[in-house]
Amino acid sequence: MNVIETRNLSAYYMLDIYGRKVVVKAVDNISISFNQNEIYGIAGESGCGKSTLLKVLFDLVEPPLRIVNGEVLYIEDNKSVSIYKTPLNNRRKYKWRFISYVPQGSMNVLNPVRKISQTFEDFLKPNINNSDPTELKERIVKHILELGLRKEVLDAYPHQLSGGMRQRVTIALATILTPRVIIADEPTTALDVVTQRGVIQILKDIQSRFNNTIILVTHDMGVHANVADRIGIMYAGKFVEEAKTAEIFENPLHPYTKFLIDSLPQFGDGRKRESAPGSPPSLSSLPEGCAFHPRCPYAMAKCKASAPQFIEVDKGHKVACWLYSGVDL
Repeated sequence: MNVIETRNLSAYYMLDIYGRKVVVKAVDNISISFNQNEIYGIAGESGCGKSTLLKVLFDLVEPPLRIVNGEVLYIEDNKSVSIYKTPLNNRRKYKWRFISYVPQGSMNVLNPVRKISQTFEDFLKPNINNSDPTELKERIVKHILELGLRKEVLDAYPHQLSGGMRQRVTIALATILTPRVIIADEPTTALDVVTQRGVIQILKDIQSRFNNTIILVTHDMGVHANVADRIGIMYAGKFVEEAKTAEIFENPLHPYTKFLIDSLPQFGDGRKRESAPGSPPSLSSLPEGCAFHPRCPYAMAKCKASAPQFIEVDKGHKVACWLYSGVDL
């Protein structure tokens, strides 16, 4: 059962650079769905459109970003709401109960001059019916303890906590209303390996406890291998492959996916790891045809002429590559 769907979704940055109009195709004609009760990982190099897609899913579209085509559907109780066709005031009423957002960097969320407890209260009061101070505090303490955090963090200011603890607090804040969908944008950025593990574990525990959906963006394929149920690979504003995690790692189809996996270090293997040759294209000046063809060792004439469709070549395994246009695996 799906909880979010996108249909032919395109979201572009409309820029004016020294009087020249520039269009950055950060999300380009994407049709994809996210299932209830799963961790869905989105991977790809920096600048491929991952974070922009999350903003669009969460209804954070502000100039110069603009929806140019398609729609985003929130699905609940077999009813779908086209979020960008719903009046702003109406969608804000239920958005925080349906979906939450963990952005890059906890300091972008936590007010530096408010204690953690006050930040929780500031968030909860406009979003719940009963804002009795005693019950509010009890709810916050209970949630913090359930996630394995100590009660003492509520009396601290953000600067008094470590980066990893701030990130855990941010995740706790984003989940206190038990939303059906949690969006996490590079939640382990700038954290050491041990702290990363703790942050990822708290996300897994939340998903297991509430049976909700987590959409996790990170360029680290190792993180996806450990936590994701399904993985979508993005390149130049599009999805180029999608499958269950085990299938992606055991049988990657798209050449770009193979490069991502082959670049991972492995224990006992001292060979030099190979990444995709060249650099990602500019999203404001994409090549004709398949955007990956200038870097692809298997590029054919048709790759340079037209872009392949994102098709299912096996059950649950989709790819956008001319190598599989005949679906003969």
